[in-house]
Amino acid sequence: MSDTSSQLSPSTKRFRIRPWQIVVAFLVFIFIVVAGGWYFYKATEPHRRSEAVWALIVSLKDRRPPEITRGQWGSAVAWTRNLHANSLLKFEADGPTIAAFEQRLRKRLEGRVDMRTIDWIWDEYASLCPHGARYQRFKEQMLDEIERAGPDDDRWGMNVR
Repeated sequence: MSDTSSQLSPSTKRFRIRPWQIVVAFLVFIFIVVAGGWYFYKATEPHRRSEAVWALIVSLKDRRPPEITRGQWGSAVAWTRNLHANSLLKFEADGPTIAAFEQRLRKRLEGRVDMRTIDWIWDEYASLCPHGARYQRFKEQMLDEIERAGPDDDRWGMNVR
C-alpha cells in the first residue's frame, strides 16, 4: 500500500487551526465587541440626554405656579415641549453639550418654577442649536396664546393640575 497523504498537493491538505490563531481570533472578536459597544454608546448619547431633557420639560405640567391658570400653564408647557421636539437638539448638539444643559435645567427646576423658567428654557435652546434659535419665531405666538388662555382651557391636552 502506498501512503496517499504524501501524494496530496498542498492545496488539498486539510487546514489545521493552530492555538495562536484561536487566540488572535478571540482577541480580534473582543476588540470588535468593545469598540462597537463604545461607539454605540457614544453615538446614542445625544438621544439619551435629549430624552432626559424631554422628561424634565414634561414634568413642568405638574408644577403649575399658583398665580398662573391651568390654561396658561398648559399652553406654556406645551409650547416648550414643542420647542424641544422641533429644535433637533439631539442632532445638532453633542452629548456633553446636552448633558451640561440637562444639569443646568435640573438645577433650575430644584427651585420654584414660573414663567421666568419657561423664558429661560427658550433662551437656552436659542443658544444650544440652530433649530432652537430658529424656533424662537414662535415665542411671541406662545405668549399671545398664554395671554388669551382661559383658566381651564386645555387645547393641548396637557391635563395641568
